[in-house]
Amino acid sequence: MSEDLHSHSHSHADVLNDSNDHSQEHGHSHGHDHGGHGHCNHSHDMPSSSEQEAEMEAISSVVTSFLYYKTYALNNAIYRRLKCIDELSEPHRQIVASLGTIDKIKRAETLIRENYKLMLDIVYSSSVGSMPDPAGDAGVFKEWLKRFFEVRQSAGKQEVSDSHMKKLYGTMKLFVRDWSSEGADERRLTYGPLIEALEDEFSDIAPESRGSVRVLVPGAGLGRLAYDICCRGFSTQGNEFSYFMLFASNYILNSSLEERQHAVYPYIHQFSHVACSEDQMRAVYIPDALPRDMPYSATAEFSMTAGDFIEVYGADDEKEKWDAIVTCFFMDTAKNVLAYLDTIWHALKPGAVWVNLGPLLWHFDNVAGESSIEFTRDEFLELAVKMGFVFDESKNKEDILLPYTADPKSMLQYTYHAFMCVARKPK
Repeated sequence: MSEDLHSHSHSHADVLNDSNDHSQEHGHSHGHDHGGHGHCNHSHDMPSSSEQEAEMEAISSVVTSFLYYKTYALNNAIYRRLKCIDELSEPHRQIVASLGTIDKIKRAETLIRENYKLMLDIVYSSSVGSMPDPAGDAGVFKEWLKRFFEVRQSAGKQEVSDSHMKKLYGTMKLFVRDWSSEGADERRLTYGPLIEALEDEFSDIAPESRGSVRVLVPGAGLGRLAYDICCRGFSTQGNEFSYFMLFASNYILNSSLEERQHAVYPYIHQFSHVACSEDQMRAVYIPDALPRDMPYSATAEFSMTAGDFIEVYGADDEKEKWDAIVTCFFMDTAKNVLAYLDTIWHALKPGAVWVNLGPLLWHFDNVAGESSIEFTRDEFLELAVKMGFVFDESKNKEDILLPYTADPKSMLQYTYHAFMCVARKPK
């Protein structure tokens, strides 16, 4: 299996807009790229110099967030709390000290530094050849590397936005969801029905013979759903847009040599809804499965692509190319969901299937400076029918209770009432 990364010409300029931050603690977000097994080549126009510069700014912004994680987290999670304790009256300070609170905060400081080592590893693994040059121009990527080292040398001098750091914190929680044993229950609830529907659709084909069945997973996040589908024998390609997930998924997919190789402390920044300190301080080990180990790798190809879903899969060379498209917590990331549906229709072969599961947390709803069209669930389903999709009503489900990057030990739990639908593009 090759480990080459494949990229598409596109712009990540929107990622730089803080108003587009949709990785809030209780929301879900998508965006990204990857290294894969197999090959996927698309011909797109070369980007303009302004598009290249926007791409550079997007990369630099995300790299900066990884590199300034330690400074940001220590200032916001540690030092301001220690300052508050210092400002207490002496009797109150002694009581707090007797609880071990100061020791707990200092322990959290140590664990943030451990997380920072992982952040540096993630950026470094992408800087030494795994990251594709989205412009197809080696000079642009070399310039990015130059800026990368300049940023490292000026550590502490450049500020990052709160929204970018929220995205980075959210990426840590996605490691738990996608690549840890602790996330297994969440994956079973969310990915399980999608995989079951896909296997039911191709039940007449033995797993070892499914390599000819091509499955696309838009909004692939850190790649676990696409990986799990490939492990069932299907040739699978994930697509993502966000450089936060691009960097993280590249790392987990291409740099993991053994199970539980990396420790991450995803809950160390949370001081609310905590029952005991050990819950907050606990390590989560990733990955729980090696991406390199796929039972049907001789026949099933696995790959990840970077780029905007509509731009990449609305291209002429993607027309009627896919036997199935699986969307998970993805459709509500659209500004215009009709464009998503058009792209799905364009990419599916006649007779092919679309399997969808997720909520309707429309990501651009009430975002300053953005406009979008939001639909109810019933309107969404009717819209898909009007655009030509034929639903299998027996497989449509409502009120599926799902968490998203939930901390099972938290005293506060959020649950989505999601829905699932299975539709076909008529022959």
